[in-house]
Amino acid sequence: MSTVKDDRIRAVWETELERLELEVISVERLIRGLEAAPIEPWNPPAVLGSLPVDLAARAQDLLARQRTASQALTAALQKAQKQVSYAGRVIDITGRMPEPIYFDAQA
Repeated sequence: MSTVKDDRIRAVWETELERLELEVISVERLIRGLEAAPIEPWNPPAVLGSLPVDLAARAQDLLARQRTASQALTAALQKAQKQVSYAGRVIDITGRMPEPIYFDAQA
């Protein structure tokens, strides 16, 4: 039988998990080249009580998604840094900016 305090703790943790999930969705969208919402730093909720046991699996899944998104974001940043470095070398060698070339990658 749950108490009012247990219900409050559960509601706070569910809200926090939803907030974290929205943040990981935002990063996943960013990685796919879609517009992402700004992300605010997360702090654990200030409730007296641990994460309810039945929410642990959801939290573990979310943690795995965060790790995957973090790794993908790191790889995307490294790729972008290589492209910027390459463009810098082209400018150094040629003395001019490379001309952009656009093509339809989905054609």
